[in-house]
Amino acid sequence: MVEDMRRQTEDIIRYYGEIDRRVAHTGLDGIPGLLQMSHHIEAALGVVATQELEWMMSEVRGLLERLVRMDSQLQALRALKASFGDDADGIPPALGPR
Repeated sequence: MVEDMRRQTEDIIRYYGEIDRRVAHTGLDGIPGLLQMSHHIEAALGVVATQELEWMMSEVRGLLERLVRMDSQLQALRALKASFGDDADGIPPALGPR
């Protein structure tokens, strides 16, 4: 029984060392560095309220919806213009298609 516990302990220590080595290979200071980074990330995220993120996401979605509508209207205008055989003459170069 004692021998089994010793082998199991050695296996755990060896496996911990392997995980620590792989984490260190990513540029961190092993498992302690990973845990320290985790604490930094948690602190950084703590200064941003979930409500702020939700408000910003809502604003971005609304803006995207308006931009998509504008794009659709501009496409319709271009199609209408093309149906009358009108070309792009008279458009200042700075405002023309790129």
